[in-house]
Amino acid sequence: MTSGQTTNAFICLRVPSALVDALVDLQGQCEDRVDPQQAEHIHITLGFLHGADEPRLAEARELVEGGAWTAPAIRLSGEVRHGSWNLQNDPAYHYDKNLVQKGEQVRLGVEQSPELARVHEDITQGLEIVEDGFWPHVTLGLAREDFPVADVQTLNLPVVSGPAPSVDVQREVSTAEFTMLIRKDLPTP
Repeated sequence: MTSGQTTNAFICLRVPSALVDALVDLQGQCEDRVDPQQAEHIHITLGFLHGADEPRLAEARELVEGGAWTAPAIRLSGEVRHGSWNLQNDPAYHYDKNLVQKGEQVRLGVEQSPELARVHEDITQGLEIVEDGFWPHVTLGLAREDFPVADVQTLNLPVVSGPAPSVDVQREVSTAEFTMLIRKDLPTP
């Protein structure tokens, strides 16, 4: 980045590879309706850094490098939600709890644990990130078309679980592409 330039970045937990593989299989069951999240980009977002300049990114790198976290267990909760941070800024968009709309994300909830809560709290407090209602989740993909929410709520979700392998800081290149700024491997309990 050049001086004065800003970017959007985020801090996230990587998802264990066995769960990623199971999610890729699940994506195959609904690929006619959901454009799948690329396997290498499946993660749990802990916090966003909107319009971050180089000093802000350095702050995030330092916090993650110095973090003393134990790998939280990652397991799907069974809850499915949908929505879009991008679409919600469009005055023509109206959320419908019964309809997944074209362009919305299909999100699968992740069980909360004390370890996950600690990593999230350390990140958000350490970087003074203010977010309403943290709900840990992975994004299955983006809706290709409108369809009833019941179609995804009845999917047979994977029961595979495992420890999160790392905390990453990534920079957004586009809505579907990211570059790695730092990765901190997490010790398993």
